[in-house]
Amino acid sequence: MFNSFYDVLVVLVKNRRMILWNTAGFTVLALVLSLVIPNKYKATATLMPPVSQGSNNLMSMALRGNFMSADPEIGGTGFMPGMVTPSDVFAFMLESGTVADIVIRECDLVNHYKQTKTFVNKQDKAMYNIAKKLKKATKVKVTDERFIIITVEDKSKTKAAEIANKYGEALDRVYAKMTMTQGGKMREFIERRLGQEELLLRQTEDSLKRFQQRYRTISLGDEMKAVIEMSATLEAKIISQKIELDAIKSYATADNTQVKVMENQIQKSQQELNQLVGGSRGNTLFVSFAKAPEIGAMMGQLTRDVRIHQELYALLVQQLEQAKILEAKDTPKVQFLERAAPPYRKSWPKRSLLTALGLIAGLVSSIVAILVARRIEAFLTDSGRRGQLAEFKKMLTAK
Repeated sequence: MFNSFYDVLVVLVKNRRMILWNTAGFTVLALVLSLVIPNKYKATATLMPPVSQGSNNLMSMALRGNFMSADPEIGGTGFMPGMVTPSDVFAFMLESGTVADIVIRECDLVNHYKQTKTFVNKQDKAMYNIAKKLKKATKVKVTDERFIIITVEDKSKTKAAEIANKYGEALDRVYAKMTMTQGGKMREFIERRLGQEELLLRQTEDSLKRFQQRYRTISLGDEMKAVIEMSATLEAKIISQKIELDAIKSYATADNTQVKVMENQIQKSQQELNQLVGGSRGNTLFVSFAKAPEIGAMMGQLTRDVRIHQELYALLVQQLEQAKILEAKDTPKVQFLERAAPPYRKSWPKRSLLTALGLIAGLVSSIVAILVARRIEAFLTDSGRRGQLAEFKKMLTAK
């Protein structure tokens, strides 16, 4: 038994050699482990706080539903404790499975995490294992200034940097797709229509060419050419307006002001075209198609079709360029403040820390072991305690 702290010190001093050797053994073991454990490296990428792109930015509009007068951007403008900011939304998206799937696929983590065989036999299990490892290796943090810090730890310094940067790139693509703006939708719609119009233009040009080859002597008068030119321009304008109307309807309701304005413009243009083609303009200088000779009318109609599609194709090209400019202006971008670079120093194992822990563990375990051993020894050598133990054994063996 220890009656005082002095008794404890006496026991420790008497067993100082054992304490020294045990401590040295633990320290050497910790040092060896720090040399054997594979090195790991941490790469860090920093993303800028999201900046509002205007009224078409869905995230900005959603957050403004909190009736805040300013967006919480750089410097914390408009930020209040407990408020969900765009940076918080970005951080949540970075931890989502959608972004992780892109990172896994484009960084070839199936091979990097040695899940190739499992992926071939059980794809779901392999993806689950990879996603679990990736999540464990990745940390996403939002600073007080709303910057987003992405830290990835890996055995390969280059792979750690690659994964960290890929997170930012994947987030940019996912976010841009989710918040596709008016310009983006318009561009997609016009691109499809432009491809169709190119095909129609080729077909009408081929039809006119075949007709001219068959009736070599047919030529159009100046008045008919003027009518064709004007009517083709008008009809191309109407079709272009209808295409723009369909594009607007793809993201707006029928009560939208833009829809009503376009419908009125189309109606007026159609009335003007009907007057021109039907010859009902009063003192017009142009003859109507109805009064043209049969073959001449056919020639005029084919020529008119070609002109319509030529005009329409040119208008669609202009609209496509305008839509691209609008899309580039409105599409939100995830911007890097600093891209991740392969780290120079390893993040783990930290040899000095492990060695210090080994030394402390050896010292503490040795002291505890000695004190416990002396306490047990004292307990067993006490005559009164021995009698109590004997009586306790009899009680256990009694029937």
